[in-house]
Amino acid sequence: MQSVVGLSADAARTSRPFTTHKAFSQPFARRQRSQFVTCHAGSHNIVAHEHVIRRRQLLHLAATASVGTFWPLTASAESSDARQALLDAIAAKKGDDDVIAALRKLAEQNPTPSPAKSPTIYGKWKLLWASSNAEVSRVLKLPIPAKSTQLLGKDFVGDEGRGANLIDIGNGTVVVRLSSAAVPDEKDDTTVLIGPPFYLEAKVAGFNIPIQDTQPGGGRKSILGNEINYFRQLYVENSGKPGDLRVSEVYAGDPAVKGSIFVHERM
Repeated sequence: MQSVVGLSADAARTSRPFTTHKAFSQPFARRQRSQFVTCHAGSHNIVAHEHVIRRRQLLHLAATASVGTFWPLTASAESSDARQALLDAIAAKKGDDDVIAALRKLAEQNPTPSPAKSPTIYGKWKLLWASSNAEVSRVLKLPIPAKSTQLLGKDFVGDEGRGANLIDIGNGTVVVRLSSAAVPDEKDDTTVLIGPPFYLEAKVAGFNIPIQDTQPGGGRKSILGNEINYFRQLYVENSGKPGDLRVSEVYAGDPAVKGSIFVHERM
């Protein structure tokens, strides 16, 4: 199956206005943030300045947490040969070629019509695998004990049309949360649009610390960027039970994440 990344038809889709969906046109109200943020962890002061933090460093952090330490696999009551082949490839830490071949084979058996508009996509998902062409490939070997969780839907995020990625470092010592608009593409029922308003915060020793937000129409200098990212849902299991798999691919949007492929498992 040919990769959707780089296809001219998909690329052309990104030229249409992004403000057609209310999730990208309405400001996302959050508390006013300070230009400087200082948090205390033990005897060390951690000072974050929005013009010092580099966006790619943030992506490196999120990616390291996402793929540096994977969640364990959950046994599923039902499994096809293609499904098991994918899980085996991930568990064996096979290279991208092997894992991608397995997930594309599984995607041919996608059991969920119109996955981006199906309520089964909502929930709490743990990341099992991410492709090395994501921005994270340079830091995969760093010994950072962290895990990544994705939340989709109002019941899990707290706001309609929002999604969030949580990076848990040190078993809750530090939790980084990046939330964004997350809505189905009105012109493609396989695609979820992820974009501004973005909001980034960290929880250190139980205290929430706002770092930066990006409202619609904000400047590109933001460390969070201001692009819409197109996440195609290649495969979504719909039992609604823990162990369901979801495979997605970013085929257009921010160059830092375009081309990335992810395998998530429902918690």
